[in-house]
Amino acid sequence: MKINTLIIDDNPNWRLTLSKFVEMNPVLKLVGICESAFEAYAKLTEQEIDLLICDIEMPDISGIGLAKSLPNGPLIIFVTSHQEYAFDCYEVSPVDFLLKPLNFERFLLSIEKVRKRLLSQPEDITIAPYFFVRDGHNYAQIAYHEVLYMKAQEHFLHIVTPTHTYSPLLSISKIEEQLKGDVFLRVHRSYLVHRAAIMTITKDDIILNNNEKIPIGEQYRSLINRKHLEGKLLSRNK
Repeated sequence: MKINTLIIDDNPNWRLTLSKFVEMNPVLKLVGICESAFEAYAKLTEQEIDLLICDIEMPDISGIGLAKSLPNGPLIIFVTSHQEYAFDCYEVSPVDFLLKPLNFERFLLSIEKVRKRLLSQPEDITIAPYFFVRDGHNYAQIAYHEVLYMKAQEHFLHIVTPTHTYSPLLSISKIEEQLKGDVFLRVHRSYLVHRAAIMTITKDDIILNNNEKIPIGEQYRSLINRKHLEGKLLSRNK
């Protein structure tokens, strides 16, 4: 199976680099190279495209703006020189996010994700929600369900999963306003917890299913009662 691939980038040097990367990969078929989102949109109406390799910061319409206009469009790999876009692009569910200057080995990993997605998922699959954070020189994709809790410490946010802790330069308020739904619960000025990871709620702490204790902030106690306990409490002491 060849993956019909369209490149979108307003920089001619990066268009050349990306086209070489695509042509070097035997599973990809380069069907077009565009300088703008407008040009790409026209191309998408003319032929079947499986994959967009798309810059984010472009004149007129950004790569994220284009993706939002294509709710049932092709899979997307975003490429950009601006690391601050990593968190903003989560809402359009890209397959991957690559930071320029590009590394060919890292590019190949992204294409393997695309190939597996196209081979394994049915047409109506629902992708579990996730987000990206900076992890060294790369961007880590973290599924919501993997996270136990998040802890703010100085200018960093420690995102704790059962197997790894990520520590991006990110505020807890920023991530809280970007996360979808009610999966996470603010229980302290420095802590967000995954609601499914809660095992016990005591007077002063929340105990998670890995036995870690998370302190309850006094100003968040009523929020915990309203959002997590209300309507679920089946018994209480007299």
